[in-house]
Amino acid sequence: MTTEPQSHVTEGVSCVDPGERTAFYFESGGRSLFAWLHRPAGAVAEHGVLICPPLGHEQVHSHRTLRHLAERLAAQGFAVVRFDYHGTGDSDGAEDDPQRVATWLTNVSDAAEWLRSEAGCRKISLVGLRMGAALAALYAEQHEVESLVLWAPIVKGRRYVRELTALSQTAQLAAGSASRGIEAMGFVYGDETVGELAQIDLLSRSVRCQQVLVASSANAAGDSLLLEHLSKQGVEVEMKALPGYEEMMAEPHETQVSHEALRSIVDWMKAKAQPTATTTGRTFISGATSILTSGADVVRESIHQISSTPNLFGILSEPIGRSTSLPWIVMLNAGAAYRIGPGRIHVPLARQLAALGYLCLRLDINGIGDSVAADPEKENDTYAATAFRDVGLVCDYLHAQQPGRPIVLLGLCSGAYVAFQSAAQLPHPAIIESILINPLVFYWKEGMIINDTNNDQLVAWREYWKAIFKWSHWKMLLTGKTRAGFMGSIKRFAGHVKPRFPKFGRSAAGIAQATPQSGCAHPARRDLPGDLSRIVAAGRTLAMFVSDNDPGYFLLMYQARRKAKQLMKQGKLQCRFIHNADHTFSTAQARQTFYQSLTDYLHRRFGSRLIEEQAQDDECELLVQTMST
Repeated sequence: MTTEPQSHVTEGVSCVDPGERTAFYFESGGRSLFAWLHRPAGAVAEHGVLICPPLGHEQVHSHRTLRHLAERLAAQGFAVVRFDYHGTGDSDGAEDDPQRVATWLTNVSDAAEWLRSEAGCRKISLVGLRMGAALAALYAEQHEVESLVLWAPIVKGRRYVRELTALSQTAQLAAGSASRGIEAMGFVYGDETVGELAQIDLLSRSVRCQQVLVASSANAAGDSLLLEHLSKQGVEVEMKALPGYEEMMAEPHETQVSHEALRSIVDWMKAKAQPTATTTGRTFISGATSILTSGADVVRESIHQISSTPNLFGILSEPIGRSTSLPWIVMLNAGAAYRIGPGRIHVPLARQLAALGYLCLRLDINGIGDSVAADPEKENDTYAATAFRDVGLVCDYLHAQQPGRPIVLLGLCSGAYVAFQSAAQLPHPAIIESILINPLVFYWKEGMIINDTNNDQLVAWREYWKAIFKWSHWKMLLTGKTRAGFMGSIKRFAGHVKPRFPKFGRSAAGIAQATPQSGCAHPARRDLPGDLSRIVAAGRTLAMFVSDNDPGYFLLMYQARRKAKQLMKQGKLQCRFIHNADHTFSTAQARQTFYQSLTDYLHRRFGSRLIEEQAQDDECELLVQTMST
């Protein structure tokens, strides 16, 4: 293990024993919730800690930090559950379900009861982050708990609603905004939910708890008021300003774990709770399968520990009551967002496709989400060369379960890159296709950085390229009616006529260093026409789904126009465009358009399989009826 750095924020994993962790489902209000149990290795803890996550994009961004917190608490002798509320993460439910806040409070209560009844914990404490802190405090108003940690709590729900409203407005989503409620960072909060959230006011509530830690962030306007309010109730309350909040809540590929903040929380919990663990007691048996609804359909989801070395974790969605030969669809991580994807885009997609007969695996590649990296320095690497090794292991795993079923790789952003290069490099015979969604690159080299500036340059270059073919623009230029004048316009155009693409070095030493054990690695040189030829020669096809102003299609045409056009004519490459959509389909309208376009494409691609299987089923049913008569 590595020694924990002295700085309060680090990309590495803390030097703690993560103990045992088990993924499972439990029931709450008649619906399945997904959860993780962390506990000391080989021991049963009498003190349980329930981690209540925040909502929306904050839940996606903080996922990494809360996993580290659970591991630290388990190392100190606590049994820890972190879970997804109804309609969030990997749990059952959708964002338009009714009475969401009341349901979430029920979820907190049922999760705490699970710790008591199933994990055997006599004492319960809660740690909540943001809206999770508010839900934890509301639970503690009705139930006796040992201690509470309220981390950057939402004290006033109305203030939180204003924050969501501001996010929605500053994101400039007017063209595709939700028709009701608030749509912020890819998540929709309906009018009913907004009203329920606005009613939350911790300054008018009490807690049945003697010990509270208010862990404030830099923007802790209401924390001191909460401290004063709880103190008046006779609660032993302490407030600590913890570092690293902004880094924890950054975009997933930029998140950093504040180990100093986690250490402060764990030290406080340990001092107040004095946890104990025994080597005897009940053996925990997890529920590894969940039955849930997807619209009018019912699908099954199951937990899959695909590999232990390297650690690979995924969740499979599959149909119930029907057997098809439709492909596996492996959904790869989009950037460093864990398997649910940005805006939870992968979850409803996987369930919709499962209802149609596809088997969809939401995967965390090693070092992302819950596929914990053995090497702390490899955590959160969005373009890890080892991703190709991971895809190969997943293909082996799926092929062993059902040898005759083909595999389709699907990825957004960096996942599109992994899907593309896996199709070009991996020899696995089950891979028949890769679906690329808004790829930013087709090639990657260690040390490269993809940022918004590069994307803006590509988009601007494309717009300039389209502009030169419009006579109206030339007329304005030649007559001197442009703002910059004739020479100024020429200079401005010249600055964009050659976009700056990443340069790829060809150092053999650098390539060898990046090569994973599987033999697959980042490509040594940029050869898009050659890779396209290799993909087709392997009997595979490609499909691309590209949003307006996203550079993926332009990159394809810039680097391999002739080969791409040839493959399009042959039906080996298809491109579809999603209008009024950004890079991650962060509006409900854009997501629905994308879902429909992808479903339509898959039906055209594989629908004949369903027709043949339905005909065979009809023949069998007719034969049975004939024999019975």
